[in-house]
Amino acid sequence: MNGGREPDPGTVAARAGLGRPGEGGADAGVDLVAPLGLAAVRAYRDLEALDAAMETRDVYRRYGSGSVALLEDAIAGLETPSGGERPVARATASGQAALALGLSLLAAPGRRRVVVVRPCYGGTDALVGGPLGNLGLQLATVDLAPAGESDHGALVAASLRDDVAAVVVEVISNPMMTVVDVPAVAAACRAAGAACIVDSTFATPFLFQAFAHGADMVFHSLTKHLSGHSDVLGGMLLVSEDSPAAGFLDGFSRLFGAVLSPFDAWLALRGLRTASLRLERCSANAAALCEFFAARSEVDAVHYPGRGGAADEEQCRRLLPRGRGAMLSVDLAGGRAAAAAFMRRLAGVRLAPSLGDVATTVSHPALTSHRSLTPQGRAALGIGDGLVRISTGIESIDDLREEFATALG
Repeated sequence: MNGGREPDPGTVAARAGLGRPGEGGADAGVDLVAPLGLAAVRAYRDLEALDAAMETRDVYRRYGSGSVALLEDAIAGLETPSGGERPVARATASGQAALALGLSLLAAPGRRRVVVVRPCYGGTDALVGGPLGNLGLQLATVDLAPAGESDHGALVAASLRDDVAAVVVEVISNPMMTVVDVPAVAAACRAAGAACIVDSTFATPFLFQAFAHGADMVFHSLTKHLSGHSDVLGGMLLVSEDSPAAGFLDGFSRLFGAVLSPFDAWLALRGLRTASLRLERCSANAAALCEFFAARSEVDAVHYPGRGGAADEEQCRRLLPRGRGAMLSVDLAGGRAAAAAFMRRLAGVRLAPSLGDVATTVSHPALTSHRSLTPQGRAALGIGDGLVRISTGIESIDDLREEFATALG
């Protein structure tokens, strides 16, 4: 920008994927919509042209596509710390595929253990302990105290041995909304020679840039807040330029095959252009709903970043100065029966197994994201049958309060 000031991430996102007038010639115009290329393969005039093309990402859709490259470039730019190196990015068919691709880059004969910091999305430890376990990875877990008062760096450090390939950690834990001390976790990983992989799906790069806090890899579920309209299934893996794994990302991605389709990339880029504004409104609504539910006798507890005690609040102020996100969870008095009644009374707010839509949705973690855990395993993490996770949308906060008041009975 003029004057040397870096533009706001919201400005960068709003202009993502667009060319500049004159790029095709002095008088050339430019579309205000990113191009969409659907070809799965390209043809070439001779062996020399084909040979040269095989080293590019345009020759075959499994290697990449123009639409995918625009999205990768946009999110890599948003995740680049001020004055830092730009990470390498590859879009994948889902957030789970992004994590699996990342772990495939890090696993080595002497490092087969993966530490997962919980609470987290239930599919994370299920992926490591299940399909990837069959391939030789070993799952270990570190469970954070429900009150959020523990030393996260020390807890992770105590679990690290020289056989640990990576630690997987969320910025805001799903579904308990504890803010994790990512810099302390990353420092513990660095000291042990393990990689720190950050799931930034809840935070997004608009609220938290993980590479600025020591992460080696970052992944997102594009399906959620970044796309924001429940019409995309996709993921994104970003690798620090300083990581040895960055040099292998392109080759591994080609072989892995879990690529994002051009149309999903096009939709995700369209959603990304309004993501900053949506997240700002959703975050304001989530903060207001936190106070609303905290005042209701039908609610035993509210889980929202900063409400886990003094350490949680301090970490919020330090790590999330731009906002605390669109997510909260509530423990309803009366367990599953209360949750079921609450869901039945909802009108405009929808019950869904995912999150991040432009409109508010609710979910039941015990039946969806964390159904792979035993009831005892869920209880140990604070996930009871009365827990309802709320993904706040952009609606009027007065309308949301009124609907949730009716749903509470």
